Amino acid sequence: MNRTFRIGLLPIALALTGSLRADDQAAPAQHPDDTATLRADNKQLSDELAAAWKESDKLKADLAASQAASAKSADEAADLRKQLDAAKAPKPEAAVPADSDTAKQLAELQDKLAVSLRSFSVLQDENAQLKASIEKASAENAGLTQQLEAARSSNASLQTQAAATAQIEPLRTELRQAQDVSSQLSIENEQLRTRLALQSPSPGSSRPAPTRPGQAMTAAAAPAPAPEEAAAAPPPPAPKTYVVVEGDTLTKISRKFFGTSARWEDILKANRDVVKDEKGLVVGSTLKIP
Repeated sequence: MNRTFRIGLLPIALALTGSLRADDQAAPAQHPDDTATLRADNKQLSDELAAAWKESDKLKADLAASQAASAKSADEAADLRKQLDAAKAPKPEAAVPADSDTAKQLAELQDKLAVSLRSFSVLQDENAQLKASIEKASAENAGLTQQLEAARSSNASLQTQAAATAQIEPLRTELRQAQDVSSQLSIENEQLRTRLALQSPSPGSSRPAPTRPGQAMTAAAAPAPAPEEAAAAPPPPAPKTYVVVEGDTLTKISRKFFGTSARWEDILKANRDVVKDEKGLVVGSTLKIP
């Protein structure tokens, strides 16, 4: 039996399985690289298990051959015993003094019988060793099979978690985009309400639109303007400016003024004469906020 396989295979398999279980407990979700590693480990365990079964089959074949040889030796020993007993048994005829040839044949039969008995004893010892080796290999194969099943279960669990993570990440991205759009729409809605409040009096009110103090008499004497003229466009708001400080980025400035980081490109376009790209902010420079 291959001693390297017997001694080194089980610790390696235990170490691989322990590593897989530790990774499974440490992180709930793994990356695709971890899944590929688990598949490689599973393949290695499967190869080692196949090699173990092959070695076990070889041991079983050796045991069968040894048992056949042992049976053959036992048969030969039985035949030799019969021949020896026949040679020792007294003949019914008149006693004939044993000559040197008969004694020589008897000694040869005794030597053959002794050799056969020793061979039979050696074969029995080898059979016992082979049986012990087969039992040990079977136990190792059973342990490797359990470890392989545990590794496959861990691999399936990690693949399920990875698939769930892959589905969640796009939803998170869409949620962030929807939140940015909602925030931007809320800001624009608030700005529109402010403009409407400045342009016209509230509905149902009989009070005229506010005028400057110096124009009160003129407004009272003058005829009421047509509805188109009364709804004059308000003056454009004064442009906003911002002085860049340490640690500022276009996304931070966009979030500060607009409530979302999505309008950093608008700030960049409005300040091409000051900022060349999104990483070119200079501390102390003044930016126009569109």
